[in-house]
Amino acid sequence: MWSSDLSRRGLLLLAAAGLVAACQVRPVYAPAGSPAAESRPAVATELASIAVETQTDRVGQALMNELIFQLRGGGALVAPKYRLHLILTTRVSDLAIRAREGIPVARLLSLTATYTLTEIASGRVVTSDNVYTTASYDTSSQRYANVRAERDAGDRAARTAAADIRLRLSSALIGKG
Repeated sequence: MWSSDLSRRGLLLLAAAGLVAACQVRPVYAPAGSPAAESRPAVATELASIAVETQTDRVGQALMNELIFQLRGGGALVAPKYRLHLILTTRVSDLAIRAREGIPVARLLSLTATYTLTEIASGRVVTSDNVYTTASYDTSSQRYANVRAERDAGDRAARTAAADIRLRLSSALIGKG
C-alpha cells in the first residue's frame, strides 16, 4: 500500500514535470537576433512602425503623445506599416458631495478609448478593442485648482490607457507574427 502511494506520487510528479517542460517563455520585447525571437520580427520594431492618428482635444493629445513615446521609446518613426485610429470619450462625474452646500468635493474622470490597428499595405484590421480607465481628483473653492486637478487626472488616465493599449498591441503583433 505504501509503495503504491509512492509510485502514484512519483508518476504524478513526472507528469507535472513533463507539462512544465513543454511550456515556453519568450520575452515580448526580445531583440530580433536573440534566440527568443525565433526569426520573427522584433515586437519593438513592429511597435515603432505604428503611426498614431492625430487627436484634437487635450486628453486625446495627451494619449497620442504618451502612445508615441511608449511605442517608439523616444525614437523616430520607422517606415509606418500600421495605422492606429483612436476614438476617445471622456466624462466627468461627481464622486462626493458636501451635504450642506451641495457642491462636489471629489470627481471622477472616465476615459474610454476605442482603437483600431490597421495594416497600411493591405488595409486589414489587425486588432480593435476598447480601453476604459478612470482617475479621481479633489475639488475646492478655487477655480484654477479645479481646472488643474482635472487636467492632471486626464493626463493620468491617458498614461494608464496608453500603457494598456501598448500591451494589447504587443499581444496582437506577437499573435500575428
